[in-house]
Amino acid sequence: MVKDVEVPQRGTAGRNAGVRAVALTTLLALGVRLVCAYQSSRVPTARHLIGDAAGYYEWAQRIAAGDWIGGESFYQAPLYPYALAAWFSIAGDSVWTVRVVQAAWGAAACGLLCWTAGKMFERRVGLVAGVMLAIYGPTVFFDGIVQKASLSNLLICVMLAVMSGGERCFRPARAALLGGTASLLCLVRENAIVWHLVLCAWIAFGEPEAVRESEREGCGADGGPAGSGVRVIRRAAWVGAYLAGAAIVLVPVGIRNARVGGEFSVTTFQAGPNFYIGNHRGADGRYQPLVRGHETPAFERRDATVLAQHDTGKTLTPREVSRYWFWRAWEDVKEDPRGWLKLLGYKALLTWNRYEVADVESIRVYRQASSLLNVLCAAGHFGVIVPLAVIGAAATRRRWRRLWVYYLLIISMAAAVAAFYVLGRYRYPIVPLLIPFAAAGCVHAWDLLRLRRWAEIAPLAILAVAAALVVNRPIQDERRLDALAEMNAGVALAESGDVRSATVLFRQAVAANPQSAEANNNLAQALALQGEFAEAIEYYRAALAIEPNLPSIHYNFGVALERIGRVADAAEHYALAVQHDPHDNDARAALERLSK
Repeated sequence: MVKDVEVPQRGTAGRNAGVRAVALTTLLALGVRLVCAYQSSRVPTARHLIGDAAGYYEWAQRIAAGDWIGGESFYQAPLYPYALAAWFSIAGDSVWTVRVVQAAWGAAACGLLCWTAGKMFERRVGLVAGVMLAIYGPTVFFDGIVQKASLSNLLICVMLAVMSGGERCFRPARAALLGGTASLLCLVRENAIVWHLVLCAWIAFGEPEAVRESEREGCGADGGPAGSGVRVIRRAAWVGAYLAGAAIVLVPVGIRNARVGGEFSVTTFQAGPNFYIGNHRGADGRYQPLVRGHETPAFERRDATVLAQHDTGKTLTPREVSRYWFWRAWEDVKEDPRGWLKLLGYKALLTWNRYEVADVESIRVYRQASSLLNVLCAAGHFGVIVPLAVIGAAATRRRWRRLWVYYLLIISMAAAVAAFYVLGRYRYPIVPLLIPFAAAGCVHAWDLLRLRRWAEIAPLAILAVAAALVVNRPIQDERRLDALAEMNAGVALAESGDVRSATVLFRQAVAANPQSAEANNNLAQALALQGEFAEAIEYYRAALAIEPNLPSIHYNFGVALERIGRVADAAEHYALAVQHDPHDNDARAALERLSK
């Protein structure tokens, strides 16, 4: 059975065994990540960054070049590009070295989780948890791409290690460290701010092992166990220390935002637009740009501001822009509350589904390039971890007074993801919280099988099967979503100059999802670049039949028409591009050129 095993107070055998487990886990994780990074280095988006990856990389380059303060309030979470900038200042800005350093901190996270899970349960569980995270396919994938999910995993594992503690007493310094770590996480994943409430409640009212020891022993106070009044004061001091640690991290960010943007905010100003994206009447639970064709970070802030100011007829501050989009979303919710509740339920299922909803880069594309990653993803994915975690939670249910904080961390993060929109990397912070329970489930199931305690195995098996059926049930067109990621790989190839290879991927994307305006538009562009204008025009028309108001398609179609001498038709499409997007300067310049 899963049992509590304390590190011996005398002797070094137990301590050495724990150190060996952490070292083994760390080395295994590092080796796996380096091999997968090498094998997947030929993926187009690994060689030529696009989307958020390109945005973070360019931001980090600007910071490393000396722009450490910046000129605008933060719209995207800032810690990851600042961490990259620090690395660039040391080792240069090679994309490959970014993958190496992420492999290193990903391996460190696995070692930390090994130690933490051993503290939560027992040493065997710690070793299994560390190995599970080391070879968990999505973790290896996120550690190998230029995305902030890798840094969030490290910070969560640090946070869990601080919670488990290395001291016997829960001292103010440890509470402050916990507050600071959780706040650093908020600068990577803004929705982690909900965890501040959970952790403050845990310190104030919970029963973490070190807190009980502190109250029982007085942590250096004279006399016996502290009275209730002293306990209240002590816990209030710990909460205060936690908040002080959080303030040390977040207040300077707020001051910086106030200095450059005129408004105090301890994180970012994109909550409103993101809430609207996930909750307006046309939402499907996944990311949709506010303006079709503007899926990159360069457009996100501008579009949110321009649309809000156009609708209100006045200049808005970043906070006012965020409030505007919250208001727009709630107006849609009030018009169709039943539809919104249905959408919310779907997003909850999507949060707990095995499929890793892709953003720009898909794990499927990387699996095709890396045989090791393909094996890891087939053997261990979200649909495997969750049923095992259900077994672990059931097996350890009698210790709920110690573990309730972990339950609440999982539930609150899942709710925060479903409240906005779902991507695989957004729900990823749940994984390092689930894995200790999954490891406890593995150890408990093994013990029951070894002892042939079939009567206890049966109900756990039923729970696991039920969870597996829910989590592994297909609830979306996965092939269509994967095709969009293949299309993005084609975009990276085209931008790097390999248009012919990009055309192959664009054809595959159109075949898998013929109703994608973006896929048809990209294929048309690639064909036009190769001089195949007749076929390009066919796909431009197909794209406009799907999305007649998308300015980028009109502009690209106009360019192709101008190239073959159809100037009047080209001018018509340039005019439509400007009509649908008055800020499309390229289309406006082309239209002015043709009108002379």
